[in-house]
Amino acid sequence: MKLHEFQAKEQFRRFGLVTPEGRVAKSAKAAAKAFEKLGGGLAVVKAQIHAGGRGKAGGVQLVRSAKEAKKVAGGLIGAPLVTKQNAPDGTIVRKVLVEEGLPIAKEYYAAVELDRQLETPDLMASAEGGMDIEEVAERNPVAIVREPVDVVRGLADFRARRLAYRMGVEPKLVRAFAKTLQGLATVFLR
Repeated sequence: MKLHEFQAKEQFRRFGLVTPEGRVAKSAKAAAKAFEKLGGGLAVVKAQIHAGGRGKAGGVQLVRSAKEAKKVAGGLIGAPLVTKQNAPDGTIVRKVLVEEGLPIAKEYYAAVELDRQLETPDLMASAEGGMDIEEVAERNPVAIVREPVDVVRGLADFRARRLAYRMGVEPKLVRAFAKTLQGLATVFLR
């Protein structure tokens, strides 16, 4: 399934997961307006293409003004973005997501994938950030933890909490973190 980030986040919200507020823009001018509608201050302009590695390729940039949002979006929209996961000549950016900037204390990675050996969905997570999970898997495979997802019942509460504890999530945040993991599994199953 190929979804842009903004489309995936729409699905997350549909199932009760909290995401940063954002607006899609198809022009530099629209990106500036989106920045203003988000209340100004801090935002992130993100190229919407079907490829990972956008941040390292310059497709995800922090901005602090409508003028800066316009400039960044103007440099991205209509231009090719070359990442490790797309064609050598890149993919043309047709739209950007302008999203509210939030303070980040710690980044985690979580995804649901199909475990072909067990023939079941599998929630894979890591406390080592969200970028370059393939590098994390190669460099430090024990940093990636997994739990199977029941196709009828979803991710069991005890499994979600166990993942959170194994990832070193602060005890006071484990329940909320586990609910987020369960929500991610629910989105996958539906």
